[in-house]
Amino acid sequence: MIRSSLLITSVLLFSSLILTTAVQGKQTASSLYIAAHNAMKPNIYTNIDSMLVYQKGQLISGKYYGKYTDKTSHRTHSTFKSINALITLIAMDQELLLADETVMSLLSRFGNQTDPDVRKKRIKVKHLLNMTSGISCDEAPGSDGPNHEWGVDEGPQPLQYSMDIKMVSEPGAEWHYCSANSFMLAATVSAALERANRENIFDFADKYLMKPLDINSYRFTKSPNGRFLNGQGNSHFLPEDLAKFGLLLLNKGQWGNNRIISEQAISQIYDSNQIINWSFTDLIESQSNIKTSYSNQWYQTTFEVRESKVSVVHSWGNGGQFIFVVPELDAVVIFTGSNQGNFHKQKQPFDIMHKYVLPELMKAHNN
Repeated sequence: MIRSSLLITSVLLFSSLILTTAVQGKQTASSLYIAAHNAMKPNIYTNIDSMLVYQKGQLISGKYYGKYTDKTSHRTHSTFKSINALITLIAMDQELLLADETVMSLLSRFGNQTDPDVRKKRIKVKHLLNMTSGISCDEAPGSDGPNHEWGVDEGPQPLQYSMDIKMVSEPGAEWHYCSANSFMLAATVSAALERANRENIFDFADKYLMKPLDINSYRFTKSPNGRFLNGQGNSHFLPEDLAKFGLLLLNKGQWGNNRIISEQAISQIYDSNQIINWSFTDLIESQSNIKTSYSNQWYQTTFEVRESKVSVVHSWGNGGQFIFVVPELDAVVIFTGSNQGNFHKQKQPFDIMHKYVLPELMKAHNN
């Protein structure tokens, strides 16, 4: 665990300054960060609750809007899917389960598969991680469905509901965004922990991810019976704590002197080669043809900025919750927002990244 007394002396720069917001004085009048913040005040951009920019481990620019402050815990929605993947990767690092392990046999300790389709027995951990399970479900914005969010988020038996979803393709063949994949992924980790006579998933996540990152002000959401972690989303975190997950990725699983996730596991997130059928930059004229790729519950979008291509690994949560990781610029950017249900407005941070944040990060990186 990182102790406050070690922050200055023994922890890498990226973690030593993460909790301070006292760097605003370092901004100059010409800073594009200030321009971005000012663009939010007159409602050029709407319902953005916070924007935090870190570079070389320092909080370079941090602002909260409306009723939100640095003490306000924010609902993450599906950005938690990406955090849930980190919990899974830790379990895999500890050899509690394998990427090629089939999940239905593990989940049988919690419920019975009622669907006779033999393809379901071939769903593996890696298929849940990559949204390629083959179940008949598509909850991407603008898709025709089927949509199973209610049954997973609000239903009385979300695991059985998820296990009962019909198959539509062979596991691994197609990418379709579906919250049931993420819920079953967390339940699979729970089953693997139970099989090994280990702690429950809540204690596991706290011990091996939250506490090492010094994250204490968070709240998990659980299934109605309290047994399962809602791996699909909705847990609450402070924006500055969301930045710690981004910094963990940026530093390839290392936090100070502590190895939290193996570099090999983190590389799976960066090695994104599954092109998905939607874009986060289609509303930006010069970026409209850019596609997004996906790996291990994280997205990757490549921006074109000032004749350069900048790859960004990121999460996405309904309303506009984003963790952006920009390896080549040594940066992490956090957005939280309240644009639930409006996917166009949720994409505002991508315009802000393209117009303001990335150019400023590039200028600082090149100086």
